[in-house]
Order: sequence, then C-alpha cells, then structure tokens
Amino acid sequence: MSRDCPTDSRPEDECRVSLRQLFTSFRWEIFGTWLLVFLEAALMLMFPLVMGIAIDGVLQQAHRGLYLLGGLGVVAVVVGSLRRFYDTRVYSKIYAAAGSQIVEQERSRKADVSVVSARTTMARELVEFFEDAFPGIIDCAIGFVGALVMIWFLQTDVFVGCLVATGIIVSLYAATSKATYSLNEGANHESEQQVQVLSHAPLHDVSAHLARLMRWNIRLSDLETANFALSWIVMIVLLVYSVASTARGDVTNHGEVVAVLMYVFGYIETVLAAPLFYQQYVRLQEISHRLAGSQC
Repeated sequence: MSRDCPTDSRPEDECRVSLRQLFTSFRWEIFGTWLLVFLEAALMLMFPLVMGIAIDGVLQQAHRGLYLLGGLGVVAVVVGSLRRFYDTRVYSKIYAAAGSQIVEQERSRKADVSVVSARTTMARELVEFFEDAFPGIIDCAIGFVGALVMIWFLQTDVFVGCLVATGIIVSLYAATSKATYSLNEGANHESEQQVQVLSHAPLHDVSAHLARLMRWNIRLSDLETANFALSWIVMIVLLVYSVASTARGDVTNHGEVVAVLMYVFGYIETVLAAPLFYQQYVRLQEISHRLAGSQC
C-alpha cells in the first residue's frame, strides 16, 4: 500500500493488506524501530559478561566492573525508553492507514459488517506483529546467537548441548506447523461470523457460535501447551547438564561460572519464546491469505 493505495492506479496484489505490503509501505519507519530494537538487544546481551567481570573485580577489591555495569544499565534504559516512545507513534500511524484501507475495500465489495469488523481486527493483528512480536523476534535472534557464541567461548560441552536441544525443538514445531495453520483457519472463519450472529441470530445460535469459537481456541491452546511442555522438558535436561558440565570443567573464576549459567538461562529463554513467535507468524500467514480476498 502506498499511504492511500488509490484503487485506480495500483495493481491489485499491491493493495492487499498483508505483512509484506505493510512492510513495503512503511519500511523506513519500521527499519527505524528495528535499529533501536537491535541496539537494546545488543546491550542486554552484554549484561551476563559484565556482571561476571564485576563479580571477579569485587572479589579482588576492585570496583571498575561495578562502574561498567552501572553505565551499561543506564545506557540500556535510555535506548529502551526511546525505542518504546518511537514504536507507539509509528505503529499507531500504520494501523490507522491499514484499518482505513480494509474498511474501504470491504465496503466496495459490499461485504457484511461482520466481515468488515473481523478483518479490521485482523489487520490490527498484522500491525501488532511488527510492533510487539517482531522486536521480540529480533531480541530472540540476537540473544540466541549471542548466547551461543558466548557459551562456545566459555564452555564447549555446554555449547554442543545447546545445539542438540535447538534441533529437537525446531523439529517439534516444524512437525506441528500445519496443524497450527489449520486450527487458526477454523478460528478465523468462525470469528468472521460473529457480528452477524450476535446481531440477528436466535439465542441458541449465538450460544452455538460462541461454543464453536471457544472449541477452536481450546484446540489451539492444547497444541501450544503440549509443545511448550515438551520444550521445557528438553530445556530442563539441558540446564541440569550445563550445571554439571560447568562444575566439573576447567572454569575456575566465579564470575565466569556465573556468566556461563546466565548465558544458558538467556539461551533457554530465547528458545522457549521463539516458537511462540513462529506460531503467531503462522496465524498471521492465514490472516494474510484471508485478507487477500479483499479487492482494491
């Protein structure tokens, strides 16, 4: 979409609201938010290492590491606050443009108000993906790669364990991606009927509609819960292995031991969060395909 996406001058595919189209239309504003997210994530990645330096320094009656840790914290707060201040304004503008476009397109097709309402909400989800999820994805990517690199330098055995755990979890979510897409498709189809059902249908039909909607949500939640539980089991095994490996390894500095285990915790946090972003992306792919039926 250009900012207005005129109906008589742009190809149909370019006027459909989707993740790709929103990014193309507002790429510079979005790139600005990503730059700030990258800086914030890079600063957070340094905390375990700097904390280890500070611990070793205090044990040796030196305070330079403490000053370094305090300075890192101040810079992280400034960058994080600036990023959130900027994000809110950028994505509010994007949603206003996307929502107006969806309403215009659906009205031109004489769509039911139920469909217009549902698809406007879906457009909001697309914008929220850039605003909320994508910063998390960038943060996870930097935290994941950075933690692995640090662990590789500090403790090779733990690094190998992290790679094995990553392979297991990636395989798990890849195996369930089709089921996630199918369940989201059913839930979105049901939600498009909601305004019409609530406005005109008899009470027993309203109850049936809400029951169907909740069944879709329950099935999605059950799938996510199963994946989450299996992922946590893998991470618990990795955590126990990491503690045992670090304790019997060659690491002698207390600060280095703390840094290794903190990077393992950071790795676990990113690995458990990343599949949730992937599931959200699968859902938004279904929404993008659904909105592709909106003609300019």
